[in-house]
Amino acid sequence: MTDQPALQVPPHLQPGARLRHYKGGLYRVEGACLVEATHETGILYRPEQGNATDVLWMRPAGAFDEMVETSSGPVRRFTPL
Repeated sequence: MTDQPALQVPPHLQPGARLRHYKGGLYRVEGACLVEATHETGILYRPEQGNATDVLWMRPAGAFDEMVETSSGPVRRFTPL
């Protein structure tokens, strides 16, 4: 039997954390998961506004801290609140 992959959840992406997307949306972290295809840690999150607050989204943990290019220059994809 092989070892189970461990979730690697950064402190700022723990359940209950609130994040602002670089485009302005507010999101709340709901939990973590394991991406089956890659065994990397995924973060489950949902919007706090709009008509899709019942939709749960997943993004690899590393993508939350990625820099994205904007007309004002590079910014973090999500900023912890």
